[in-house]
Amino acid sequence: MKQFVKEQETASKPPEPRGEQTPDEDQPEEDKVEWDGSEAELVADETALAFEEQNTGIKLTYTLTSGEIFRVLRKSQYTGARLGLSAVAVVLSAAMAVVFLMQFRSTGDSRYASLAVVCILLVLVVAVFPTAVIRAHSSKIADGREIRMKIYPDHIEMGLPGKRWEIPLDGTSECVQIENLIVLYIDDRNMVILPLRCVEPAVLPEVQAMLLAGTHPKS
Repeated sequence: MKQFVKEQETASKPPEPRGEQTPDEDQPEEDKVEWDGSEAELVADETALAFEEQNTGIKLTYTLTSGEIFRVLRKSQYTGARLGLSAVAVVLSAAMAVVFLMQFRSTGDSRYASLAVVCILLVLVVAVFPTAVIRAHSSKIADGREIRMKIYPDHIEMGLPGKRWEIPLDGTSECVQIENLIVLYIDDRNMVILPLRCVEPAVLPEVQAMLLAGTHPKS
């Protein structure tokens, strides 16, 4: 860490906080980032050509948990409109189940009991099944592989065992923060999740500044 701070002071100085506030001073207690002890590393841009100006980047290493993936997928799939429709469907189905059960008690007709069971199953399908599917999918994605991310002012280099790709920070990607996770939406099918727990506090403002400057907020 000492070596990292020394190199950072000579190569790239992070933005200074305004006044005497600390970065976490104005954040609610539940939104503060719990650093897991992972150390960042300054790296040079190996893809830059000889005549181009060398950019200094920040290298981060982390492994996503199924819980982190679940929170992002749930937030991405459960839009406001979908949540509203699901709530309406659950309330109507539950109300109809109560009506059918009351009819069954008063008439003894087993058809009302069958209809009540159908309504109860519909409530479970709408309210529980999608969440269970997302949770199972999250567990499958969280395979324990180590992710390496190098963040430069103009692009991000991503690395997995046997796979590498680059994400330009030219405003084409969308960015949103979900709890203590920064999510980059590359397109409709691909996203990158960065847990802020793996970002050393000394470089957190610089990481956030580069990501926000090179993306636009997700609508």
